[in-house]
Amino acid sequence: MASNQVSTMDRRRIGFLHRVNAALSSDFCPGANRYIDWLKNPFWILVLAIAGSITCGIMLNPLVFGLAAILIVVTGVGVLFPWISIRGIDCRVSFDVRRTRVGLPALARLTVRNRWPLPAWGLSLIRGFAVDADKDGGEGIALARVPGWSTVEYSWAFEPRQRGIYPNDTAEIETGFPFGLLHASRVAAVDGQLVVWPETVRLDGMPDAAESVQTEERCSERRVGEFGEMMGTRPFRNGDSLRRVHWSQTARQQTLIVTERQAPAITSVRVVVDLSDSSHVPGRGEETVDMCVTVAASLCESLHRQHARVELAVGNRFFVAGETTASFNRAMDALATAGTESTRAPFGETQSQGYEICVTTMAGVVPGVPHQIVVGWHDEAENAWIGLDSRDSLLNRFPDLWRRSCHVT
Repeated sequence: MASNQVSTMDRRRIGFLHRVNAALSSDFCPGANRYIDWLKNPFWILVLAIAGSITCGIMLNPLVFGLAAILIVVTGVGVLFPWISIRGIDCRVSFDVRRTRVGLPALARLTVRNRWPLPAWGLSLIRGFAVDADKDGGEGIALARVPGWSTVEYSWAFEPRQRGIYPNDTAEIETGFPFGLLHASRVAAVDGQLVVWPETVRLDGMPDAAESVQTEERCSERRVGEFGEMMGTRPFRNGDSLRRVHWSQTARQQTLIVTERQAPAITSVRVVVDLSDSSHVPGRGEETVDMCVTVAASLCESLHRQHARVELAVGNRFFVAGETTASFNRAMDALATAGTESTRAPFGETQSQGYEICVTTMAGVVPGVPHQIVVGWHDEAENAWIGLDSRDSLLNRFPDLWRRSCHVT
């Protein structure tokens, strides 16, 4: 009984604290933010303090002018020092690799040259590498001190959190030392660029597709030829090579028997990514676009790893990832920079050489078209070959769903 009373009191206390926190942190006048946002900068607070000190010195006591002079000196140092310091800085950014993936670190180098005799403090390179430059996400680099009349090189493991091409904005090095009243910046030169591929999941298994492109490196189990493993025997037909005669079966059957082997082929799969504006509803558009791109990248990478011929359709662009690494890189680079398109990629209407898989959303499902992988899917939806309702299901359940859909045990 006593424990129940204690738990009830704890719940009431926690509820009261939540209400107090909500009352203290709520924005009751959001419409007035645009008029008072400038007060968040301490520079304007000091300006108001200087104006108030001068007013008090004129109207009340001349000794207050001393406080005004101190505030003017502090403000002047806080504004002029960063501006002068950044004028003597030249910097250059480079990458050790051309491509990486979301979440995988890539070594980036920053070369800084200080042309002034005075050291430069508090330098940071954030813009161009952070998803949101106004928030500290850890993607950039901060330097405590650069000695005067020197050239130094720094390196850091840049771990991108979003696909795309980096720097994703004009790279700038900035400083606000010593007081942070003013942040002076300077554009950094960039050697090359870093392409960040989307995150992928490993998919095992090949779809039950029609093999079309002949090659001796991969053989079909459903087509008869002269390469690969022996599939069976049959009676001799005119035109068969004598090298294919199965002599033991011929002696047993008292008639010519020949062997059948596999035919050379590879699987051809077309992956169509639906990134049209009409298929990605506002509010969740960015999330569903990223999910579609992740699914398509996982398909392309896994099928290419299994020596399939992958055709990728993104909007009105078309890429073929064959046996070469360069063609695969071009397809993945296209997915790294893919965004919403004004036109919809055609699917279910074109004749590809093999299998066709469409990655779309609930709003983009086409009735009657097979092999549609639908992101943002729910149980009541139809026409979904594979349904993924969230990013967690994409990362955790998609490999199993794919394996079952490919009839792989």
